[in-house]
Amino acid sequence: MKLDVQPQASSSPGSWDPVWEQIFASQSWGKYPPEALIRFIARNYYKAPDRKRISILEVGCGPGACVWYMAREGFSVTGIDGSPSALRQANDLLKKDQLSAELLAGDVLHLPHLVGAR
Repeated sequence: MKLDVQPQASSSPGSWDPVWEQIFASQSWGKYPPEALIRFIARNYYKAPDRKRISILEVGCGPGACVWYMAREGFSVTGIDGSPSALRQANDLLKKDQLSAELLAGDVLHLPHLVGAR
């Protein structure tokens, strides 16, 4: 599991929103994947013969509930978020269930650092 919580350089002022970092650092947030995501994944990808060949990117993954769910279901998952605290929580959640996903710190408005990441 790759966990890179160092912010990537960004040319966008204010791209690292301190409000979300404060929220994720101070309270529990986003513990469960939304039902709409579960239905979407089930409807579109559960019949795939090899789920590991399906790569899913979650932009703004927060503390990792959706990343955890998709990794648990056997998909190749990458999550990106601007909050180091949220990414640490996501990493802990994955580790607890011995799951793996790629977690990256980054500005969701500038994703070029993901090109070739897998």
